[in-house]
Formats: sequence, structure tokens, C-alpha cells
Amino acid sequence: MDETQRLFEVRPLPPKPSLFGSFVKMIFSFLLIVAVVIAGALLTIPDITQLERCMVTSMFQVKLCPGSPSYVQLKDISPYMIHAVIVAEDGSFYSHKGFDWKEIQESLEANLKAGGAKRGGSTLTQQLAKNVFLSQEKSLWRKLKEAYLAYGIETHYKKDFILEKYLNVVEFGPGLYGVKNAAEHYFKKPPSQLHPLEAAWLAHLLPNPKVYSQAFRKGALTPFSKKMVMIILRRMAAYGKLSPIGYERAESLIAEFPWIGITMASFSTAPSWSLETDVPLPKASDLEYDPDSVEKALEESADPQLAAPEPVEETEDDASRELNSINESDFD
Repeated sequence: MDETQRLFEVRPLPPKPSLFGSFVKMIFSFLLIVAVVIAGALLTIPDITQLERCMVTSMFQVKLCPGSPSYVQLKDISPYMIHAVIVAEDGSFYSHKGFDWKEIQESLEANLKAGGAKRGGSTLTQQLAKNVFLSQEKSLWRKLKEAYLAYGIETHYKKDFILEKYLNVVEFGPGLYGVKNAAEHYFKKPPSQLHPLEAAWLAHLLPNPKVYSQAFRKGALTPFSKKMVMIILRRMAAYGKLSPIGYERAESLIAEFPWIGITMASFSTAPSWSLETDVPLPKASDLEYDPDSVEKALEESADPQLAAPEPVEETEDDASRELNSINESDFD
């Protein structure tokens, strides 16, 4: 073939890459980028074993240190206080693995219906992860880190350990963290001596402690606080955490807030905290609450500041959650 023929020779075009091959390469590249991003992000996630040592929390810079004057072990906290927090904030705490999927579903449905964040579905474990390790940033990434940390905490630690840490770091009022500080500030007593009314009142603060604690400064319960305290007491009674006589006693004394001179001895008929003995399941009527109970209580409140509280991320309506998903074993 001479030079002229070579110049005008028609050569076949290279084969076009297949559509499927291009798609596979694109997916592979995307997954590789995601893997690199996730790997880098995981390096920034805190070490949950810090919970075993003295540390300062990220969100509110609270010193969390066993042995410090403000720290209290779970065995030194009134059982009334422990169960009041559980029934108010996370009824299935002792049965879930860090996430209450039923509550999450109901919260999503309620928020979609309301057109905004009106109800949260965070468990105590998720709240602990957020308060101890994360910031107040509101983002999807923070929620993912919270879920990752909650899973790690549930995997590595027993429920009593998680609950003890939660009760030592949770906020009960402006600048007031931990149940020991709260018991001493509001009722001038150690947390081991909190009776049902005091325990229920402290538990009702948790969704919005800065706002709901205002009743203490006024020396009288608002209609909202009174209703929420009675709801928590009713739940405790429904699961055998407060005897019928104890419940009636609490109901008769609720107007005497802040209950000066009333002690745990006034509720000495409370049953054992163990469920080793047979405890009848609550009646359905004891478990069903109007899902709008919190809103109704707020509307009935004479306090305009309570009538329209600032939205509280994730836990604003936890005090009004229904108990239908709680099993008897949740409180073992």
C-alpha cells in the first residue's frame, strides 16, 4: 500500500462504551466517594468509652465524673424518680435497643399532620448521646451521628449504666444539670428521698426545663404542670410503680406544691420495684391518653409564656406519648 492509499484509508471507529458499562462505572465512583466521606466522618465521631471516665459534655459543658460532688449512682436515686423519668420520656427503655421504632413512626405521622416538629421520638439513649457528645447543631448529619453513637452505647453498656449517666447529665432548669443538683435545688433533699409527687414534677420538666420550671419560682403549679404531673403519676400507678393508696395520697396532696414536710414515708404502701411477683397488666383505659393532652393543658394554662412555649427539638411532646407499646417487662 503506497502513501496515497494509506492517507485515504477508512479505518473503523473504536467501539462505543456500552450504556450498562457507563452506569456501572458511575455507580462505582459514587459509592467510592460515599465510602471515603463516611470513613473520614467516622474519624470525627467521639469515643463512647469516655463515658467510663471523667469528662465534660459537648453540648452544655457539664462535668460528668463519678465520684464528684454532683454525681449520684443509680442505687442512690429514689425508685420513684427513676420510674417517673422512664414513663414520661421513654416507656420502652428497658426493652428497646436504642431506638423506639413505634414511637418514631408515630412521631413522624404526628409531625406530618401538624406540618412541623411537634413531637419527638428520641429514646433516653439518643438523648444521652446528643447531650454528651454532640452540639446543638440541627442537621441531618448530626442526627446520623446521634444514631451511630446511640447504637454504640446500647451495644457496649447495660441499661442501668446508660440510665445513670442520663440522670447525671440531663437538664432540669436554667443551668441546672443532673438529678442530684435538681433534688437539692428544688426540694432541699438528696435524690434518694424524692417522693412520687416530687419525682413526677421533675420528670415533667424534661421536655422544656427552662420554661416548665417557672412554676417553682412562682410557688404554685400551673394548670399545665398539674395535669402533666397527674398523667405521670397515673402511668406509674398503671404499672405497679405506685400503689393505689399512694396514687390517691399523691392526688390529694398535689395542690400543696412544693410539698414541704411531705416525705417518702407518706407513700410507704408502694409495692416492690421488682416484677418477679405477678403484677396484673393495666386496663386499657389506664393506658390511653388524648394525643393532644399537652396542647390542651397548655391552652388551659393561665401563664401566657407556657401557653406558647418555644419548640423543643425532639422531645417537646414526649410527655403525651401513649403507653400502648409498653410491655410489663419494660420496667424489670
